[in-house]
Amino acid sequence: MSAPLISVIMPVHNTARYVADAIGSVLAQSVRDFELIVVDDASTDGSGEAVAGFRDERIRSRRSDAPLNAAGARNLALAEARGEFVAFLDADDLARSDRFAIQLDLLRSQPEVGIVGTLVESIDENGNSRGNGFVRPLSAEDIPVTLLFENCLALSSIMARRAALSPFRADLAPAEDYDLWARLAAATRFAIVPERLTSYRTHPGGVSIRQAEQMRIAVDRVQAEQLTRLGLEPSPVHALLAAWPLHPTWDELNAAEAWLHRLTEANDRALAYPREVFRRVLCRRWFQICLDSWTLGWPVWRTFYRSSLAAPTLRQSLLLFRRLAPRIFRR
Repeated sequence: MSAPLISVIMPVHNTARYVADAIGSVLAQSVRDFELIVVDDASTDGSGEAVAGFRDERIRSRRSDAPLNAAGARNLALAEARGEFVAFLDADDLARSDRFAIQLDLLRSQPEVGIVGTLVESIDENGNSRGNGFVRPLSAEDIPVTLLFENCLALSSIMARRAALSPFRADLAPAEDYDLWARLAAATRFAIVPERLTSYRTHPGGVSIRQAEQMRIAVDRVQAEQLTRLGLEPSPVHALLAAWPLHPTWDELNAAEAWLHRLTEANDRALAYPREVFRRVLCRRWFQICLDSWTLGWPVWRTFYRSSLAAPTLRQSLLLFRRLAPRIFRR
């Protein structure tokens, strides 16, 4: 049997309610040349039976009676993948029918790109849209620097050249995908298709909710390893830059500015990232931090503009003014 063009990897753990729809969205792809490797990770809710209900010869089902976690399940599937390209989709998410075709076109037309994601639509447990998901339309140059602060790629939206991938580190679950992108960023080029080709489901059984504390610890480790490459020790301030508090204090805002300056100086020494790209991403983050600090009132305007991190566009100035204006004129 000839190898398929794409190997689609889907770990399954107690998602009987959603897995049939996820598989159906893969089978509905306009690109037909694929294998779907489904790994049932010790499910106890009938997920395996739901998978077995499909009679498509492109589906290859595996089961582990001992829990592997999603990273281990994906690694098992990766070891068996035969396709030139690998696509990921979790068992509670959905792919638009033209997702694979659009990603393939990009990978074929841009051979320097090894990994491509998409924008995502956020949906609830019933499949109702909740608007745009967390992925933003970043440029290829900005993605590696952005990974220093947050996971800016949705695993369920990823298609990659199989040769560009490495195994997931199970000890960093449930942030194993974030870790993999951070490790690969220096070796391969990323891209994001600026279309919502994937639906990312948020529900009470989702890993980000069930394992919130484990996620925080794993994310801290991933970021600490990236900071080490810059010659910096981890700082509690760094975590604030990705999850800015709803009601920040002036001490937090000042600490954020000081930390962004330290990052800039560290990169000037280590040259881990291109200087202009690094500065552009940090300037954009400084703007977003100030925008989200509107509860501190009109002095935020002056704090933003006096900083050497400020590189305001007209749009940014208008956004900041609109956010602060009610508090300015209330005084």
